[in-house]
Amino acid sequence: MSDAGTDMRTDSGRMLGVKAPLAPAGTEDTPPSSLSSGLSRGQADILRNFYPTKRVGNYLIGRKLGEGSFAKVREGLHAITGEKVAVKVIDKKKAKKDSYVTKNLRREGHIQQMIRHPNITQLLDILETDNSYYLVMELCPGGNLMNHIYEKKRLEEREVQKYVRQLVMAVEHLHRAGVVHRDLKIENLLLDEQDNIKLIDFGLSNCAGILGYSDPFSTQCGSPAYAAPELLSRKKYGPKVDVWSIGVNMYAMLAGNLPFTVEPFSLNALHQRMVDKDMNPLPPSISSAATSLLKKLLEPDPDKRPNIHQVMADPWLQLGNPHTGVPYLNRIHIEEINHIVLLHMTEKMGYKHSEVLSAVLTNKACHTLTVYFLLNNKMKRISKDISVLSHEFNIVWFSQEKQYNMEKEKKSELFQTQWRKPIEKITIPPKQTPAYLAVNKGPTKEKKHRNVKLTKACYSTCISFLFC
Repeated sequence: MSDAGTDMRTDSGRMLGVKAPLAPAGTEDTPPSSLSSGLSRGQADILRNFYPTKRVGNYLIGRKLGEGSFAKVREGLHAITGEKVAVKVIDKKKAKKDSYVTKNLRREGHIQQMIRHPNITQLLDILETDNSYYLVMELCPGGNLMNHIYEKKRLEEREVQKYVRQLVMAVEHLHRAGVVHRDLKIENLLLDEQDNIKLIDFGLSNCAGILGYSDPFSTQCGSPAYAAPELLSRKKYGPKVDVWSIGVNMYAMLAGNLPFTVEPFSLNALHQRMVDKDMNPLPPSISSAATSLLKKLLEPDPDKRPNIHQVMADPWLQLGNPHTGVPYLNRIHIEEINHIVLLHMTEKMGYKHSEVLSAVLTNKACHTLTVYFLLNNKMKRISKDISVLSHEFNIVWFSQEKQYNMEKEKKSELFQTQWRKPIEKITIPPKQTPAYLAVNKGPTKEKKHRNVKLTKACYSTCISFLFC
């Protein structure tokens, strides 16, 4: 495989899952800058700011996000929707050097199409050329949990509780489907935009009895630091190896290092420390409940170690919610289909109604599923942004309205103060007895006229203030 960092050529060969009308012949060699002609202004801006190394089908392949022995994970851009994806590029030439990888090259894609869970990365599309095998997945913008731990040295227990809870639910979902991950490590835990765990890399996963793989639980694989003792000792093992790995990940989050380490490194010495339960000390601030769960997870005897369902019952995880026990369906129900996206794809993009429904309902990795998934996510994100902006607008509006009302009240109080002062000075004269009813002689004519004038003046003053 040519160096993706310098090679601008497109891999030749057959493309799996690429919709012909959406990727017309010749687009593989089209310069990325010319792809923005039919896109919206926002999508065109994204394309202009994306620096691809090459194009495969409908995807522009960009910067490297991670690297393994036989594969590189790169940032990708879906040229039609303008949305970013993650692309795992497996080098076939390098893979041929390892018989296990060559034999199970396509198994990762098969297994991920079986699974759908909010804490497991979604496989969107599969493409294959003469030199490479591509797995297109949802992008997790929150980055790697490993970097998050490096920045903070170690995580707060409440944060660890959230991450471990999500990891346990993801693994429980896998085990319910008969899948054993076998490579649960911090590097394979990503964070999405809501700071939730996304489990990735099913390259070493296996599934007994469903895909027909023989003797799935005897291969020595995974990272030694995260591998269970029975796996390191080349014994037969089962799904509980994932439970042990959850314990190692939990310890790494809480302490910032691994529970079992040896210097200089020796596989036999590492295994012995695990068997002897010779765990590195934990920070003293860790609660007794968290320590208790760790000891259960890192039990070297698989017969005494709890299974994933028993782990879920541990009080520290706080998974007592009745909805937690309800299994997450691996297939979308037809009522969950976003009909706005479906209508857009059929009326504006030329897809057949049955084609979209088939891809989405069966979770089949193909370009049709990619378009639906990315548009659906985009719609959710925009709706959320609108909701946030609406909320912020309401806060500003209510704040301004409150300020206006306060100013109005101040003006009213000031006004009332101004007209009350003269009224307080007004003295209402005592009631006068009519002259014709007086026993004695009434007042003189001049006095009567003066009282009448005073009464009229008081009346006129009150009326002028009431209706001003």
